[in-house]
Amino acid sequence: MAGDTTLSENYAFAGVYHVFDQHTDSAVPKVQFAHDDRHLLACCSLDGTISVCRLAPGPPAVLRVLRGHGGGVADFAWSLSNDVLVSASLDGTLRLWAPADGRCIRRVPDPDGAALLCCAFQPLNNNLTVVSDAFAAPWDPATSPQRPQTFPQVPLMHPGSP
Repeated sequence: MAGDTTLSENYAFAGVYHVFDQHTDSAVPKVQFAHDDRHLLACCSLDGTISVCRLAPGPPAVLRVLRGHGGGVADFAWSLSNDVLVSASLDGTLRLWAPADGRCIRRVPDPDGAALLCCAFQPLNNNLTVVSDAFAAPWDPATSPQRPQTFPQVPLMHPGSP
């Protein structure tokens, strides 16, 4: 039992919709709901795009497809307020997007041109964390006082800010 319904009733899969049919030739490595919004969903694809979808009201629909990366999108994350998406691409760029209108707010290349593998917003202050494949070994300050070059700090600019 889950609440006042049985487990089989909760997972009956009635009304299953296909909202990712636009990604027929490439894998979709990640699907994520927006924060505190069970109707807004996005997915990234190795075809280099991110789809922003609305699941309700009405039939599910793709609101917009974010295009601009020259390689597959390995990861993305919603900002805490859902007004910005960050994407990490195998083309070696990070992009900040305004999901409301699909604009690319900012493009930041990796200093070494390395593929970007994952990204996340820090939930308390919206700082970004990005991981690339430029440094295979982790940095240990005790054994190597010379810190490797890091990804540049990216100030978060909200849509409409100067």
